[in-house]
Amino acid sequence: MNIYLNEYNLLMGSGGVSYLPFVSGILRAYAETVPIIKESFKFMPFVYNMDSPNSILAQYTKRPDIATFSISMWNEKLSLHIAQEIKKRWPTCLIIFGGSQCPHKPIEYLKKYDFIDLAIRAEGEEAFKELLLRYLESKHDFSNIPNLSYRNDKTRDCIINLETPETEKDLDKYPSPYLNELYEYLFDKKNHNYQIIIETNRGCPFLCTFCYWGRGGNTNKYRFHSLDRVRDEIEWAGQHKIPYIFNADSNFGMHRRDMEIAKYLADAKQRYGYPEKFRTCWGKNTDEKIFKVANYLFENDLDKGMTLGRQSNDKTVLKNIKRDNIKLDTYKILQQKFNRLNVPVYAEMILGLPGETYDTWISGVEELLQTGLNNQLFIYPAEVYPNTELGEPEYQKNFGIQTQRIELREIHCSPRETNWISEYQDIVVKSNSMSISDWKKMTVFSLVTMLMHSMKTGYFVMAYLYKQHKLPYTQLLKFLTDLKINDSAGKIIKAEIQEFYNYTEGLLQGAGRGILMPEFGDIFWDVEEASFLRISEHLDNFYEEFEEVVSEFLNFNNKSFEKMELNEVMLYQRMRIPSAHLMKKRNHIFSYNIPEYFAYLFTPKPRMLIKKNQELIVSQNNYNGEKIKFAREKLLWGRKSGKILVNIDPKTDFNVSDVCIDAKTGDSVKHKLFDKINKFEKYKSL
Repeated sequence: MNIYLNEYNLLMGSGGVSYLPFVSGILRAYAETVPIIKESFKFMPFVYNMDSPNSILAQYTKRPDIATFSISMWNEKLSLHIAQEIKKRWPTCLIIFGGSQCPHKPIEYLKKYDFIDLAIRAEGEEAFKELLLRYLESKHDFSNIPNLSYRNDKTRDCIINLETPETEKDLDKYPSPYLNELYEYLFDKKNHNYQIIIETNRGCPFLCTFCYWGRGGNTNKYRFHSLDRVRDEIEWAGQHKIPYIFNADSNFGMHRRDMEIAKYLADAKQRYGYPEKFRTCWGKNTDEKIFKVANYLFENDLDKGMTLGRQSNDKTVLKNIKRDNIKLDTYKILQQKFNRLNVPVYAEMILGLPGETYDTWISGVEELLQTGLNNQLFIYPAEVYPNTELGEPEYQKNFGIQTQRIELREIHCSPRETNWISEYQDIVVKSNSMSISDWKKMTVFSLVTMLMHSMKTGYFVMAYLYKQHKLPYTQLLKFLTDLKINDSAGKIIKAEIQEFYNYTEGLLQGAGRGILMPEFGDIFWDVEEASFLRISEHLDNFYEEFEEVVSEFLNFNNKSFEKMELNEVMLYQRMRIPSAHLMKKRNHIFSYNIPEYFAYLFTPKPRMLIKKNQELIVSQNNYNGEKIKFAREKLLWGRKSGKILVNIDPKTDFNVSDVCIDAKTGDSVKHKLFDKINKFEKYKSL
């Protein structure tokens, strides 16, 4: 009997990069440990690439007896379409749905989609194995199988088995699809574009209401794969030249053994050149263990950056979402540690969580920027997923949550072809504490924040205003968001902010998040990234206008300032922003110690801004107008790894990349001296 495992994964870029079907591989590998299953069923080639329905159905070269679908936000509608068509063509085929998007209480779901025969909730290995055995016995009776819902054979009503499987502490019980060579047939070609997912453990002790881990059926107690298993899978990835590994752990870095795993990754990369990058979900409450692991991965060029997740800084919101953040003071200390070692850090916040107001949101962003966050702040709309507390009708009613369904446009992924099935997602646009009008304004404010801070277009200017003129970061951001600029000033930035307002209106009409800019590549960009790319085409004009806007802002706040000083701050800001075109001015002798001032600004010992001649020399890659290459290197690869800014030439005395910070004293020292100090410290410890 033929089994088809369907798990349609996203395609990224024109090269057709995709993930190997991890869930399908695990299900098959475990099921085939039972001899009678292996003898009775033939697992057909994995059906895993996003494509048109006709192309997918063409892969069904033999009559299917069983077809499984692992559904997520990005493939649910496509899976439903294919499953319905299979049922039409082969009515006796057993259709099985599972995955995070499949409702754990699927009574209404199975009523709506009457072609689905069974639904698996949470972990699927045991349920899938048992239903195959039961299928061999009766083909109809699936009662008492844990984690399974099925139809009554006569009435077709949904029956939910309330049983749950015994938790298997040793995850090595479930064989690795990589080590069992289930994907080897896909590597026949010399060139491939595969990424992989691994997991080193399962479980999450946190109950965040917006997250599937919190309520999705996974135990809150950790269970682990052996380190030998993890090491062998990393070895497999290196040997198979897998450039990118995504780790599906909920809180990587929180366990002592995670440093060993980091060492396995570095060792494989050193020997094979692969994996090139390792991406993970970092522990929610960052501590010293996570700091050391993150720094080690960064030193070995394996991780794009370290996440310090906040979601919100408001106590009421955190209580509503069952989230405990580390204290902001502790957060600030950790941020400073990462800054000293030049480890890229990015913070994440979620806009629209229950209890958040316009004022608490602005305050939370301000608090975060004041910690010294010098890489990225990512702000996401609150997304509502099935099988989460945020997705439950009672929870939504309690907090007055209103959602909007929007088209799914996966950021940094290729757009779907016109003959493909569209997918959708739900975002929060209203709650008891946030009107739709507030949501719109908060969204635009957040986009302005990311354009100015995260995309670096106003990064140094905002820091200067905060440090030199005691003006909060958010004061300038609100000034821009509210379009308080004179009619004759800031045409470019006003046009971008108007784009942000149009974007929010589009979301309320069901448009998607991603922005297509064909001249910069065939992928969707975040809206703030699209804004940056447009601005990068005429940087000189933008900064001439921005200087006028900032002058207006200072006057608005009754702040006296030296025009020459502001002009040089703006010039420094301009010289640090890249574009696809070679900049005209690559060196400048400042009348103030601007290079030194900004080099030390985020260290424990900042410098005073004084009149003192200093030269700045910058060295930008010459992209020769190649916009796709520019966007790929500076945004797709460079955003999270802190590589947006133009480098300072080593000839410059105050080169940020040439300054190291002694982790003990906070003093800035040159590399050679820093190496001597390290050697001396090691000698003393011996």
